[in-house]
Amino acid sequence: MKPVFALVDCNNFYVSCERVFDPSLRDRPVVVLSNNDGCVIARSQEAKALGLVIGTPAFQCERLLKSHNGMMLSSNYTLYGDMSRRVMETLSQFTPDIEVYSIDESFLSLTGISGSLEAYGHAIKKTVYRWTGIPVSVGIAPTKALAKTANKLAKKKGSGVYVLMTPEETIECLASFPISDVWGIGGQYAAFLQANGIDTALKFANQKDEWIRKHLTIQGLRLAHELRGESCLDLELIAPSKQGIGSSRSFSRPVETIEEILQSVSEYASNAASKLRRQRSAASVITAYLTTNRFKDEPQYARSATMRLSVPTNFTPDIVKAASSVIRDIFRPEYRYKKTGIILSGIVPEDCRQIDLFANGNDLTRNDRISSAVDELNRKFRRNAIKFASSGINPDWSMRRRILTPAYTTRWNELKKVKA
Repeated sequence: MKPVFALVDCNNFYVSCERVFDPSLRDRPVVVLSNNDGCVIARSQEAKALGLVIGTPAFQCERLLKSHNGMMLSSNYTLYGDMSRRVMETLSQFTPDIEVYSIDESFLSLTGISGSLEAYGHAIKKTVYRWTGIPVSVGIAPTKALAKTANKLAKKKGSGVYVLMTPEETIECLASFPISDVWGIGGQYAAFLQANGIDTALKFANQKDEWIRKHLTIQGLRLAHELRGESCLDLELIAPSKQGIGSSRSFSRPVETIEEILQSVSEYASNAASKLRRQRSAASVITAYLTTNRFKDEPQYARSATMRLSVPTNFTPDIVKAASSVIRDIFRPEYRYKKTGIILSGIVPEDCRQIDLFANGNDLTRNDRISSAVDELNRKFRRNAIKFASSGINPDWSMRRRILTPAYTTRWNELKKVKA
């Protein structure tokens, strides 16, 4: 049976989440800002039409948005994460085989679906919007790469659904599809291919296998076969464990004291340890870093260092202690710091970690029970409902979000109020 894949992508996801709970934002240019309200990371179609691009500093677009009745909003990741979960749960009503590719898009297997694939795509689109309020585009094709291509066409064509199943349709589509827009072709590869006269997806797919493998490795060869309609990439029904976990944020103001630096590192270490436990892993290598603001005309300093642990761990106090030790070694008091962070690596499955020969097994069991209790309380109530005192209490260096909307779906005291 010929495989059939659908790629469902949420349109302007962050902005769409905000519009679900604030209809006054519809048909207006809206942008969502990065951490500390620094620059644009998401735009509505109306904001795109004004020429605003990703990475534009907030202060540069403020006047333009105000003149067009636009709006800037701080990023509300709690809301976006919960809305993403609701969209993915809705998509699971249409197939049991689903790969959550990112926060706003998923691959679905539609193999064996009878009837019109286009009608099925429209049913997906309408149901997601009706159940969540999020508009989506649906691309359907016999391979994942072609489904990605079809999804881009679905956004351009206006109907929101595009089916690319026959060889004739595929050739016609790929003949005018820019190579730089092909899924898996990054900026350097796109420049290389264009320099060799390969400016469309069809020209790339028609190259000889030997040439593609030589210049774009086996991954590029698989992509070429996908564009030819040969399925080489299966759905990843179980997300692979991350081999590196990081946590960092920029400060809302320059930080100069070691005490505040250690508070931030403690918080980031706690977040990273929680991510480790969610994927049932442990880490044996910890890297910590700090840096000043390179855009400021003042003394600059950036440094990182790494510590290898004697045994892999996901116990928060162990990771906080190690990260703090690294930061103490690289901290210099004469600078104004903009950002700190940590990276966990040397990651192994939790049940395969090699423990210390002389360790007390009861201590390991106790640590696991403490971690489970803390994670459960934070999951049940809210993030950081319980946290380590070393992270500080309401520190004033925390991320600045001046235009933050409520967490409409995850906090009782921030539920949307409706008056009839």
